[in-house]
Amino acid sequence: MADTHAADSPAPERRTVLIVEDDENTARATAYHLSKAGFATSVSKDGLAALTALKAWQPDALVLDLMLPHVDGLTIIEDVRRWAPDLPIVVMTARQEERDRLEALRRGADDLLRKPFSAKELIARLEAIFRRAEVHGGEEMVMTRDQVALGDLAIDRSRLEVRVAGEVAPLTPLEIKLLWILVEEQGRTLSRDEIFTRVWGGERQDGDRSVDVLVRRLRRKVDEAGGHYTYVQTEHKQGYRLEAIPKAFPVGRRRR
Repeated sequence: MADTHAADSPAPERRTVLIVEDDENTARATAYHLSKAGFATSVSKDGLAALTALKAWQPDALVLDLMLPHVDGLTIIEDVRRWAPDLPIVVMTARQEERDRLEALRRGADDLLRKPFSAKELIARLEAIFRRAEVHGGEEMVMTRDQVALGDLAIDRSRLEVRVAGEVAPLTPLEIKLLWILVEEQGRTLSRDEIFTRVWGGERQDGDRSVDVLVRRLRRKVDEAGGHYTYVQTEHKQGYRLEAIPKAFPVGRRRR
């Protein structure tokens, strides 16, 4: 039987996960396995109920199907990102079309699993997201300095706060993870395969565009925000690197 704790009664010491899935068997199995792994779970079977539960309960993570009654999963992701930019979101879907999976990432999902998937894989993905989101960080967030300044980009590594020209950039945990990786390798071009492995783990499949989608999300928040520089630079057919390049150059200067 699934562990379907009421939305207002999870044990406070346990990580809480809201599962949004209209298939009863899948919902029960997912809740059961997450409960066995130590999570407190609650289940919503349609999108409208999920939005109500999210705002009332405020769980630590959201595990979400895309095809739902009343309000679909993509709409939920977009809505949640307006008021909970840091909430970890893992999408589980049977959709095979790449455009649907990429759209989930574009709207702010942190990870995506194709059905059928193993419970162990889901648990591992959630635990990895929680490690990345820890305010004080574990081994993945150990840094040699607390403050990083590049152009008008300021990063407070101890607080996981990013500012562009003095304004806080509302980065999701996955976007912060990508930015940390680029900072650690500042000036060096990272291939899409290397970025994929360091962000999600595992091996990137041929044609997978998840890295490009995540880079676009990061650019919208740090390159296209206020300020005088762009930071995430593209090396054609090679990958991405971090470098502050002025958006406007004095007369007579050219970009390298």
